[in-house]
Amino acid sequence: MYIIRNGTVHIGDGSFRENCDILIEAGKIRAVGPNLASEGAKVLDAEGCQVFPGFIDPLSCVGAMGMPSRHLDNDEHSEPVTPEMNLRYSLDPDEVNNQEFYKSGITTIGLASTNNNLMGGQIAVCKTAPQKMEKRLVKEHAGLKCSVTGSVKETFGSAKCLPMTKMGIFYLFQETLRQARDCEKEKRTTKQNVICEVFDEQSMQVFCAAATKNEIDGLLHMMRDEKVQLNIVDGYCFADSLKEIKEKKVGLILGNVNNMSQIAKHHMDLPKLKELAENGNRIAFTTSCGGYSEGREVFLWTAIEAYRAGVPAEEVVKMMCKYPAEMLGIADRVGTLEVGKDADISVFTGHPVTSYAAKVVHSVVNGEVIF
Repeated sequence: MYIIRNGTVHIGDGSFRENCDILIEAGKIRAVGPNLASEGAKVLDAEGCQVFPGFIDPLSCVGAMGMPSRHLDNDEHSEPVTPEMNLRYSLDPDEVNNQEFYKSGITTIGLASTNNNLMGGQIAVCKTAPQKMEKRLVKEHAGLKCSVTGSVKETFGSAKCLPMTKMGIFYLFQETLRQARDCEKEKRTTKQNVICEVFDEQSMQVFCAAATKNEIDGLLHMMRDEKVQLNIVDGYCFADSLKEIKEKKVGLILGNVNNMSQIAKHHMDLPKLKELAENGNRIAFTTSCGGYSEGREVFLWTAIEAYRAGVPAEEVVKMMCKYPAEMLGIADRVGTLEVGKDADISVFTGHPVTSYAAKVVHSVVNGEVIF
């Protein structure tokens, strides 16, 4: 049993409480409030510190790709449509451990496929602490990763397979949906069952990579009559399609904006993030860029860029906690500091959204003090 004593506690839903305690027992949050009783509990002194829910990167490749790309276990490009793939079986826990995500406040990651497949596989969510798999795994089948980026045609075009062009990408996407829906339920293949469960029964949300205006516009047009919740991944040119994204309440998972000067490359209009947030669109951040994960530091750097572009600090915190949890369907366990939820908590010396100088002094995952 632990008690985090007398910190400024950011709940993760846009609110915060000063001089507040958090009581942790059996891996869960048992109480949040001032002057909590703590008999028998180990005390983590948070006076003068900022306390947050563990941050969530909803689309990481680390653990399946390896930072030096020694292996590509999340890149099943034997064919362009593989929605039946389960990313859980790509996870290399040692690789995740080596990255020490929790030292940047990231306690949960969604493991996803690259951008090379049209439909790459189903996202698996796990904790970043060095724990056994039964404690680490949060959820399988948390989302379907798709891509309409140039990576798809580059992957299959070189093998002289469909899709070799941009129009081939969108044709194959639509044709795959049509064939799955037209097939009698008893005769469907495994992948057709997954497609119908996702797009017709909304069993999980869709996370589709689209970086340029051309890709985003094509994706929005193709999905205009679909009922499934769509989240655009990378989405650097989101501001050029702002009206359509707002109308459909499309989610946005912003990739590393610092990579190769993405802001300048895509003429990114980051201040438009505030407009999206005020409209109620869910926004999140990822360490990934173009389907390849980068260092854990970029997660915080992108959050700071959003703040510097005019998004209020507590709204940015929601983008790091609450919104990615909702996108992945794990908000019942993580994303906010509420009684009954997993005790995933980061204690910083300052506010990491407003200052590069803020450092993690304590990291708690599943109720265990990791750092």
